[in-house]
Amino acid sequence: MLEWIIMKRHERHLTKKRNFRDLNYLTLPSGEKLVPGVFFRGARLKKLSKGVIRHFQSLGLKTVIDLRTPAEISKKPDTKIEGVTYYEFPIVKAEMMGITHEKGLKGFKEPPDMTLLYPLIVTTEESVAALKKVFAVIFDLDREGAVLWHCTEGKDRAGVVSALFLYALGFKLDDIYEDYEKSNARSEKKGKLYRFLIRLLMRDKPLAEAVYKVMLAKREYLRCAFKAIEGKFGSLDSYVENQLGLAPEKILAFKRKFTIPA
Repeated sequence: MLEWIIMKRHERHLTKKRNFRDLNYLTLPSGEKLVPGVFFRGARLKKLSKGVIRHFQSLGLKTVIDLRTPAEISKKPDTKIEGVTYYEFPIVKAEMMGITHEKGLKGFKEPPDMTLLYPLIVTTEESVAALKKVFAVIFDLDREGAVLWHCTEGKDRAGVVSALFLYALGFKLDDIYEDYEKSNARSEKKGKLYRFLIRLLMRDKPLAEAVYKVMLAKREYLRCAFKAIEGKFGSLDSYVENQLGLAPEKILAFKRKFTIPA
């Protein structure tokens, strides 16, 4: 009983502080779910407590995919967990980000237009190449244990990877958007804090509102990414197969191994 209480406490901590969740909670139109405890998304893993490390080990975590830029990783590296393999696949360049959530208020002087950033995440040559590497790891049928992909806040870059992952498997768009917007449980609160601080300390109301919008997981941003994919590559299905390297037979084999009846 005590172990169960401790486990639930760590789960709540990770959900609240690290935007961490198991994608098993979603159901495919055909009635299957992902195998529980295998596919996770979240925010950076800096300064993990010993208890949280033990919790990750109890989950069988074996693979971590870090989507941040080298500068972000250097400044706030993940806590290394014994037995875990780490991959670094930055899916955007630092200059594309404009904002990394790592710089405090100084990093918000020129917040990016997220409706322009999201298309870049999925269409530039460097980003597509990195995404292909990400999905090669996730869809490796010989990979053992759980896999976690993350960025800084677990919202934008991790959100795009999660959306493409769920789309490739056949989840409904409404469910994909729902998962994406779950990040607002953490991001909206943080966005309101930054909005308050900017208005208080910098006396700049337009900037405060712009930063608040950047901090949110807005469905509009993800729609812009999907629209950009369709405009450049023809369709999402073509993108998944030809750009991410996920042929239909590979996805079918993956689903046979990693889905169960709901």
